[in-house]
Amino acid sequence: MYPFRFKMILIIISILFIGLVVRLYQLQINECDNYRGISKNRRISSYPLEATRGSIYDRNGKTLAMDHHSFDASVQYKSLLYCHIVYNHVTIPRINEIPAHKKTTKACIECHEKQDVWLNKICKILGAPQSALLERTKQIVERVERLKQIVEQKTGRATRIKEEMDYHSLISDIPWEKVVQIETQQDTSSGIRIIPKPERIYPEQKLASHVLGYLGRLNEKEWKEQSSKWNNFILHSYFTGSDTASFLYDGYAENDLIGRSGVEASFEEELKGMRGKRFEETVCKNTQIEKVILERPPVAGNNLYLTIDSQIQASTEKALGKNFGAIIVMDPWTGEILSMASSPRFNPNTVNEDFTKLNKQHLKPFMNRAIQGALPPGSTFKVITAMAALSTGRISNATSIDCRGHTNYHEIQFKCWLDSGHGPTTIEDALPYSCNVFFFDTAKILGGDLLYAWAKKFCIGDKTGIDIVHERGGNIPKLKNTATAMNVAIGQGALLTTPLQMIRVYAAIANGGTLVQPHVMLKMTNGDGETIRTGVPGNVQKLSLQPAMLSTIRTALHGVITRGTAKHTGLDLYKVAGKTGTAETGRAKDNHAWFIGYAPYDNPKYCFAILIEHTPGHGAEIAGPIARELLADLFPEIEQSS
Repeated sequence: MYPFRFKMILIIISILFIGLVVRLYQLQINECDNYRGISKNRRISSYPLEATRGSIYDRNGKTLAMDHHSFDASVQYKSLLYCHIVYNHVTIPRINEIPAHKKTTKACIECHEKQDVWLNKICKILGAPQSALLERTKQIVERVERLKQIVEQKTGRATRIKEEMDYHSLISDIPWEKVVQIETQQDTSSGIRIIPKPERIYPEQKLASHVLGYLGRLNEKEWKEQSSKWNNFILHSYFTGSDTASFLYDGYAENDLIGRSGVEASFEEELKGMRGKRFEETVCKNTQIEKVILERPPVAGNNLYLTIDSQIQASTEKALGKNFGAIIVMDPWTGEILSMASSPRFNPNTVNEDFTKLNKQHLKPFMNRAIQGALPPGSTFKVITAMAALSTGRISNATSIDCRGHTNYHEIQFKCWLDSGHGPTTIEDALPYSCNVFFFDTAKILGGDLLYAWAKKFCIGDKTGIDIVHERGGNIPKLKNTATAMNVAIGQGALLTTPLQMIRVYAAIANGGTLVQPHVMLKMTNGDGETIRTGVPGNVQKLSLQPAMLSTIRTALHGVITRGTAKHTGLDLYKVAGKTGTAETGRAKDNHAWFIGYAPYDNPKYCFAILIEHTPGHGAEIAGPIARELLADLFPEIEQSS
């Protein structure tokens, strides 16, 4: 029984094996020429499908950045090469299969007739003159052939480069009506392929340019780094355990645009989206698409909503004007940045065309001075000196220091800005009148270690962690001796802060002692409008600030406006509490003018920081009128009633 079954199985296997051998012989021997011809005349090619980059909106839904898709009419390189050879009577020895290179007159006539038909057809479809198409064709062929020659010289052998297999843009910015016409005439469109070309548009031009940032092209090194990073991203985020991710999706291609600054860079991965991919079988003879084998549509990027209020941003930039510096308006309770202006500005729509020119300017228009302008804060730092001394009990509200216009430490004389001096001064007058001597002597009492510790308590010298790239941390020097501490106590010396760091300090005074996390992301949504992330910050620090001490500081800051250095600015109308500051640069009539505060002082709604760089005037003189103009827009109801 079993031997019979074994024999039958053996016979069946033998028959199947013989059948397989016969079929292989038929395919490889008898029909090889047929399949070789099919293989030779057909190609499977792939090309990317561009993804739409996510849009950026302000807090009220106003569009600040968006993708606009224009269209290019592209033609396969082989067709362009044939046309170039025939019409320009050039010789490319390596292309010996082209009829134009054959010796017979008949072949030449046939080739010319074929190219005439092709060129006339494509001119009609695109509605373009023949001369323009020939000139563009010449440019493409010369560039590709030059590149091919370079590659072959390096490799020492004949090499087919990627550009020979690609489609090349013949005409850019095709109208939508023409796109539809070409797409509906695929069978007769002579190998024309419509390729969408995304373009980043910033409808508000220069508005909030430093917050938004700009896009720049990847170089080869960056492309390799980003491609690896992106592949890891899509594998881990979308296709865990799948080997098809890199097959179906393309990340970055060389010369792709990528966020270089601002939120365009901070949220690059979320905004970019994922490029799709299409695989096609193409008939080589006429470059027509036989069929689409596989297609994965692109995935659009997520949309970003900012905390920026466009109306407040416009008012801020108007108030800043042509001054070199920065202004920030922030919600003191949440850390939401309502506006952030830096001057000089740039237009992100034209930044790639103007980059070289802008980058050479000594004023550094790409620099966001609100988060990168690390400069001495001048007298605006005195609030930290005051809080350190009051909180530690080194001084009290009753402590009086006699200002005679200067004070001495060993053989060094430290001067007050008022040569005649302020006379006996307490903290309640020292801040409003910005008495340097009071804070010099307070630093002697306080000591360098305590002053340094309180500066670090407010994160001076550290980055705030705002969700905008390239933030600078500034510098707080080690206060190893009293002389250094005295200079730092009035915001001078090696002390460097940014407007963002200082507005954070004043926001903590306004809100009762919370060091908020500044941020510009309000929320992020997907293509369906669903919120997938919010900008609620987690890095919020509650400082141990005594209510009585805070009350003293707040009263003194309001006194700056009502009776002190900013008395004549007109800011009392808006119930402002704040501090002026004049940071010396060491050069005559060259200062940095500061004004930082909040309003209304009894129920803070806005906190603001103003920095004007390299001005001959002082804080109240230069920054005061700017603050007045800004607050007039922030509180229009008060302005109208007055």
